Amino acid sequence: MSQHLFEDQAPERLFSLRGRVVLLTGAAGGIALGLSKAFAAAGATLVLADCNVAVHERAAQFREAGADASSTTFDVTDEAAVARAVAETVERHGRLDVAVANAGIIVRQHLLELAVEDWKRVIDTDLTATFLLAREAARVMVKQGSGRIINVGSIMNQVSRPLLTAYVSAKGAVSAFTRALAADLGGTGVTANVLAPGYTETPFSQAGLTAFRDFVSDWTPARRWGKPEDLAGAALLLASDAGAYINGHTLYVDGGFLAVTK
Repeated sequence: MSQHLFEDQAPERLFSLRGRVVLLTGAAGGIALGLSKAFAAAGATLVLADCNVAVHERAAQFREAGADASSTTFDVTDEAAVARAVAETVERHGRLDVAVANAGIIVRQHLLELAVEDWKRVIDTDLTATFLLAREAARVMVKQGSGRIINVGSIMNQVSRPLLTAYVSAKGAVSAFTRALAADLGGTGVTANVLAPGYTETPFSQAGLTAFRDFVSDWTPARRWGKPEDLAGAALLLASDAGAYINGHTLYVDGGFLAVTK
C-alpha cells in the first residue's frame, strides 16, 4: 500500500500548529501552563496575555525552551484593550489562528450574601470578556477564512456546588454563547468550541483542602484530580486541523466526573 494514501492523516500533520498564531488570555495561570505547553510543542507562535505581570516571566521561560512566545498585559474586561491586543497580534504576526479565552475568577459566596458588585465582576471576567475576545478574533478570522475560537468552560456548566452562583451562571452561559457563536460564524471557516476542565490541580482550585480533595478523587472514575497537562490533547484537537469538524461543542475533560454525577 502506498504511504501517501494515509499520510494526510498522520498525527504530526493533523495536530500541527506550525505557522499558526495563538492568543491565550489568563496565561499566567495553572491551566494556561498546560495549554501553552501543548501549543508550543505543536509549533505555534504564542501570545500570552494576562493582567498579571508574571506572564512576562512565563513567556521568557518558553523562549528559553525554544518556543516562539511573547507576552502582553491588559484587562480582559476592557473592550478597547481587547481590540488593541488582537490588532497588535495581527500587526506583529500577520494573522491570528487560535484565540483562547481562559481568563476567569471565582467569588465563593452564598446567594443571600452575594453582592451585585461581585456578581458583575464574575460575569464581566468569565463571560463578557469571552464575548469580547471572540468577537475581535472572529473579525480577523472571518477575513482569513479560517480560525479556531476556544472558550474555557467548566463542568459547572452541568453541575453545581454551594457558594458558586455567579461562577456557575457564567460558565453555563459560556457554553450557550459558544453554540450561538458557532451558528453566527457558519460557513466562514471559523469554529468555536468550549474546553471544559473538571477538577484540576491549580492555585485557583481547592485541591489543597484535604477532605474536598479526597472527595473528588474518590468520586471521579479516574480516581484523581486532573492536571493542567491533561488538557493538552483536547486543546490541540480543538485548535488544529484534527478538530476541523468539531463546532459549537463543549468538550469535558474531567476524568469521568460528570459520567457518574448526572
